Amino acid sequence: MKIRKLLVIGLVLGLLLTACEAFPFDLPIIVDRPSTPTPPAQDVLEGTPTPDPLPVDEPTPSPITDLTIWVPPDMDPSLETDSSTLFANRLQSFSDLHGGIDINVRVKAASGAGGLLDSLTATNAAAPAALPDLIVLSRPDLETAALKGLIFPLDGLTEIPDDPDWYGFSQDMALLQGSTFGLPFAADSLVIVYRPGNIPEFPETWDELVESGIVLAFPSESDQALFPLALYQAEGGRIIDSQRRPLLEVEPLTEVFRLFEAGLETGTFPDWLNQYQTQGQVWTAFRDGQVDQVVTWSSNFLKEIPADAMMMPLHPGPEATVTIGTGLIWTIPTLEEHRHPIAIQLAEYLVQPEYLSAWTSESGYIPPRPSSLEGWQNQSLRSIVSQVALMTRLRPSNDILTSLGPALRDGTRQILQEQVDPAQAAQVANENLEDS
Repeated sequence: MKIRKLLVIGLVLGLLLTACEAFPFDLPIIVDRPSTPTPPAQDVLEGTPTPDPLPVDEPTPSPITDLTIWVPPDMDPSLETDSSTLFANRLQSFSDLHGGIDINVRVKAASGAGGLLDSLTATNAAAPAALPDLIVLSRPDLETAALKGLIFPLDGLTEIPDDPDWYGFSQDMALLQGSTFGLPFAADSLVIVYRPGNIPEFPETWDELVESGIVLAFPSESDQALFPLALYQAEGGRIIDSQRRPLLEVEPLTEVFRLFEAGLETGTFPDWLNQYQTQGQVWTAFRDGQVDQVVTWSSNFLKEIPADAMMMPLHPGPEATVTIGTGLIWTIPTLEEHRHPIAIQLAEYLVQPEYLSAWTSESGYIPPRPSSLEGWQNQSLRSIVSQVALMTRLRPSNDILTSLGPALRDGTRQILQEQVDPAQAAQVANENLEDS
């Protein structure tokens, strides 16, 4: 029996060995990989939602140890002027409050090739990683940058723009299409600057000024025509229609041209004003003693405060007292959104009322905030600047001014050259605008 059992076992083992040698492939190697089992296709019901992928942790940004800002030449902190020293000290104070963060200041031309807007455009296209955290832009340049997507809106990121401590026009300075694109820190308005020694009794109205026969110089050949525009708005003229298209109304524009015609007859607005195309040329003429009163930017006067000159608001019109204003704004261009909060904190720090009070007083700008003006020491100048700020309207948008400016300039030229009468000049300006 034992021999029979051994023979059976041996026979079974031999069969098994023969079968193994007959397999035409190797046995698979099993690798243990954690995975979500996929049900067989026939078991997946149509419309069954696919599970969301597991969340992937985003890399944590490195701590911010430096900030870069771009400024125009007159804000260069190394100039060692009173205003630049205040600016440099303010930056250092912010650095101290934020763990010694480095603040790198790059100086760019205010405009033109290689200027702030030009450099911003080029850097955004070619080397976005080199964009600054903050950049100073004028109101016209802010419009261009915002429409091109070169700067970011601050809506919901800061509450400062909603503070009531802003002049109306300076608050509008950072607004475009309902969004806030920066924080204003310097304002500028058109004013009259004159020499009391040669004009002891300053006229109180436009009629008195025209009757005096004393030349009032302005850049009559400027394609922006801001002075005629201010007069037009003071006459109650609208600059846009119900569909927000550029508009020049005939009746109020006729009154503006009548004022120029009367001034031509008395010598207040002589025909040789057509030699002036820019505010810089007009201010140079005043400084050189060629004229005794000019329409110019308030900053031209406030930066120098000449001992023999005074600044006054533009005279009131029959419908309103109006002047035109613009200014400078801190804006954020960097594409790295994790840097926006610290950049906004710096911008907020640079528009605090006490600091702006000291800085604008030294730099020659109108403070954009009423509380900042209250800190000015010169009481008589503070009173005049307050009047100017309250009557200032923000310059029209670039597209509106591009249409209105040339029409106003051409009409003014025709009056000063005695080519047409005021009513005809106003009608032509209106028709040309409608045809454009």
